[in-house]
Formats: sequence, C-alpha cells, structure tokens
Amino acid sequence: MKAPHPVRRLWERARAARAAGQTKEAESLYRQLLKRSPQHPEALFELSVLLFEAGRFQESSGTLEHLLAIRPEDPVLLPVLLTNLGEAYRRQGDLGRAAAAFERILVLDPAFPEAYQNLGLTLVNAGRPSEALPHLERAVALRPESAPFHVSLAWALLQLGRVDESIAHCQRAVELDSNHAMAHHHLANALVELGDRGGAILSYRRAFKLDPADHNAHSNLILVALTDPGYDARALLSEGRRWARLHAEPMRPYQRPHTNDKNPDRPLRVGYVSPDFRAHPMIQFLTPVLAHHDRSAFEIHLYSSVDQPDLATERYRHWAGTRFRDIRYLDDVAAAELVRKDRIDILVDLALHSAGGRLRLFACKPAPVQITWLGYAGTTGLDAIDYRLTDPYVDPPGTDLGVYSEASLHLPDTLWCYDALEPGLPVRPLPALTAGVVMFGCQNSYRKVHPGVLSLWARVLRELPGSRLLLYAEKSGEKNTLQLLAAAGVEPDRVEFGRRVSRREYLERYQRIDIGLDTFPFTGATTSLDAMWMGVPVVTLTGGTSLHRAGTCLAMNLGLPELVANSEDDFVAKAIALAGDLPRLAQLRAELRPRLEASPLGDAPRFARQLEAAFRTAWRQYCTGA
Repeated sequence: MKAPHPVRRLWERARAARAAGQTKEAESLYRQLLKRSPQHPEALFELSVLLFEAGRFQESSGTLEHLLAIRPEDPVLLPVLLTNLGEAYRRQGDLGRAAAAFERILVLDPAFPEAYQNLGLTLVNAGRPSEALPHLERAVALRPESAPFHVSLAWALLQLGRVDESIAHCQRAVELDSNHAMAHHHLANALVELGDRGGAILSYRRAFKLDPADHNAHSNLILVALTDPGYDARALLSEGRRWARLHAEPMRPYQRPHTNDKNPDRPLRVGYVSPDFRAHPMIQFLTPVLAHHDRSAFEIHLYSSVDQPDLATERYRHWAGTRFRDIRYLDDVAAAELVRKDRIDILVDLALHSAGGRLRLFACKPAPVQITWLGYAGTTGLDAIDYRLTDPYVDPPGTDLGVYSEASLHLPDTLWCYDALEPGLPVRPLPALTAGVVMFGCQNSYRKVHPGVLSLWARVLRELPGSRLLLYAEKSGEKNTLQLLAAAGVEPDRVEFGRRVSRREYLERYQRIDIGLDTFPFTGATTSLDAMWMGVPVVTLTGGTSLHRAGTCLAMNLGLPELVANSEDDFVAKAIALAGDLPRLAQLRAELRPRLEASPLGDAPRFARQLEAAFRTAWRQYCTGA
C-alpha cells in the first residue's frame, strides 16, 4: 500500500488538530507543511484564519498578502480573501488599507453586502460616520434580515446624533434575533442618550448575560448607575464587585509574584494607563502633574489606548518620549506583560469603568502597587487595585470607607489640580448687570441630568420670575428636557440649549451665565472648575456618595462654603440669595479666577508633591508587607 504524500499527511493532521481545538499544534503543522509547499493555498488560508482568531492580526494579514500574491485573479476566492484581509487590517488599526480592500471587493461585485458593511464599520472606526452611513444603509438594503447589519447602521446613526433612528434599527435587530448581544448593547447606548436610565440598565444587563465576555456593556451599566439617584454607595460597590467576578476573576491566572526591588526610598517607576491621552477633559488635570513630577525620584511611563490619536496625543507622546507606550492594539494580557517588562512599581488607572478603560489589564496585577485616580471619584470593585485616591471633602471624617473595594489614600487638600490651558481668554463683566435678568446655567454632560435635577432647577426658576436657564444638550435630549421643565412650571422660552462646540467656544459660553447650578448625584468637576475659572460660581448639593461630594471639594478649596447646600431647600435658598445680590455676584465674577489659581486647586507644584507623597506611602507599605 502506498504511503500518503508527506504534504497531504501534514494537511490532514493540521486540520484534525484545529478541529480538536489544538491551535498551537495546528499552527505548527501548517508551518511544517508550508516549509515543504510554500504556495499551498488552503494551508495559507487556514493559517491566516487561525492567526486572526488568536488576535494576531498583523501575522494574519501578512499570510493573506502572500496568498493574494499567489492567487491574484481567482474570482471565487478573491472576495473572501479581501474580506478577511480588510478585517485583519481594520483590527490592527490600518484603516486606510482596510477601506481599500473593501472598496476593491465592490469593484468586483457591487452587490456584495459584507463589503458595504465592513467598509462602513471601517469608516466609523476612523471617526467618519457620515461617510460610513450610505455604505451601511446599502448593506441593510441588500440584506434586510441581518441583525448585525442593523446594529452597525444603528451605531453610525448614534454617532450622528440620530437617536430615534438608531433605536429603531436596534429594535429591528432584536426582532430578527433576540439573542444578539450587541443589539441590546447598542440599544442601551441609544437609550442613555434619551435619558432612559432604567431602560438602558435593563438592556446592558441583557447584553452581558447573552455575552458574558462583554465587559464593556457591564462597565457602561456602572457608568449609568453613577448618575442614577436609585444607586447608593453600597449598590455601586455591589455592581463593581459583580463586574470583578465576571470579568476580572478570569485574569487571575495571569498574576504572578513581582521581583521589583523593595527598597522603600529608591526612585520609582510610575505608569499611568488611560484611553484618554487625547483632547479630553483629563488633560486639564494631568498636564499640571506631568509638568511638575520630580524626575529625579519618579520615572514616568504613559500607557495609551486612545482609539483615534490626535494633536493632544502627540503632546503626551512628546512629553513621555521613549516611555510612551501605545497599547490600543494589545489585548489586556499582552499589555500587562509590557508593564511587567518595564518593571513598573506603581501603576495608576485613570479611567475606572469609563469608556475604553483597561481594568482587565489591572486584573493581571502587572505592578506590585496599583492605584485608581482621576476618572471619577468612585470604586472599581477590583481587589487587584490596592488604593483609590481621595481627599478630606470627597470622603470626610466619619465616611464609611467600606463602600470601596480599594483602600483609601487621602490627599491633604484636593483630589484635583486644574489648568484651563486657555491663556488669553478674559473674564467679562457679570451679564445680569446689562441683561436685566439672571441667567442660570449648567454645561455638565446631559447624562448627569435626570428628572430630579430638572425638578430642583425648576424650583429655582419659579422662585425668580424672568430668570433663564442655559443648558448643554444635544437635540436628542432637548424635547424631553423642555417637557419635564414645562411640567414643573417653567416656560420653554426661558430655556436655551448649547450644542457640542470647541473647548474655547464652550468656555466662552460661560460669559452668558451668571450662576451655575450643579447636577446630582454625579456633580460636576471639570465643568465646575471651568465655570469658576470663567468667574461663574456654582451652587452644589452635597450628598451620600463620593461623586455627590465632588462639588463640595471644589467650593471648600476655594473658601466658598456658602456655595454648598445640604438639602434641596437649601440649594434653592442659596441660588436665590446669590441671584438677589448682584454686587456680590459681580465681585465673585472678578475674583474667582485669581482665587482658583491661588488655591490648592491651581497650585501644581504643591499638588505634585502631595501626589508623589501618596505614591511613596503606598510603596513603603508594600515594601514592609503592610
């Protein structure tokens, strides 16, 4: 009996290994086969698929490029090869080549729905949803019964602010396939934009129940819960702990002992991890710290997972030099290994559950000391993060610190140090002096605004007839806001809305506001500091969670306790008292900026020393085993 040809035998063994889930064995056999037969098309194709499934997109695209060079004109195989190649490019962030691959398919076959779908997704990834829209609409027209195609179209529509249409396509996707996890995920995203917190939370829960690996849906749920008055500190901790059990615990096998030198006084390597090293409010807080770190005692590394780098990203890259690490295309395990290789002593999370956060990286425990700071004043729920930074106002004496999974490290004055980064923008005189009416305002994210907030603001407006309200809201939230305020006795013509604009235009909008009204339970931080810097005092309502006390921290550091209300009645009284004292308002208008810059909130060298002292305290505790 004739023995099988060696290449055929390797082919059969490789396919059998792959079918059995033995991916390492299958890869080895495919590579042995290709040494004997470098142009074996089936082996090249299956190896490319195996590499793609393993997340090794660059190797997958290289294999497909080789196969295309061998079979450049195969009319049956070419659309499949180009589809896979385009997806491999897209997953590694090479969006230009990805789009070119999908466009090439459409030249060959103008009715290929997957090519329209993939081209549209690539353009959305590139931040070009308006260009993506016709391609995604064409995909749905060609294949109207495809739930994934409706979900992709819904995603682009949401990027364009067409919330109702986005919801309609998500609902159609759910009708077509009730078990499609991403349909529920994107439906939740759209409901958030409408202010439907309850509906969003239910849809997020459905999404990660259907897809337990969807940690982003669970993090999004937590972000919505932060703005929901129905969640107290204990409930937020419970949800964070649930996230950790589902999504962080599977990373525990990647933890291993650290070999960092336990000298308590040596220079330390500190790594900051963020998806927001870009044009993002974080830059107002991180820039002062990075500029004033003691480089003789702290070596700073930046780990960036920015989806779409911009000019601000380049500023961060320039500041960190060779210690800037782009980890956006590394999975969490690979990113954690990079942190270990850099021998980081203290790794700092700057996002918590915010979009793009890398908490699963922290779950691998790549650094001996791990701290969360800046994203928002809360808890991650992870045991792998040792500390959270706080201050005497966010967590005053007597606060139950058991509502955080991390130990609390108190900074002496404030959790934040701020730089507006807009030199030359003046503070203009109080607008009420010439307008004859008081303009209240809030430019906090619309996600922080709920019926309870609007009801409280309406009480203020009713107490001061003729006063007006200026809010930030996209068109999707405008109708609901006006209806709720009208039901509370505020005429629609007393309310104005501002859309998303450049940072400078946004700051200039404060020139029209006399008094800021804060949200709750998620109070303003960046927006309140921006308001104060522009001469606008912000009345805030303190409460039972750390997020609810952020406004208190700002007011107390500015020496303005009269801006802090302890009840809703007190909030109304303080806002009306300010509005009735225009000389006092005018005085505050003139002195708030210099007051801020002279306070702990504006003293960058002082804040940097305090932050470094907290890092050193955490490190010494680690060295002593405390």
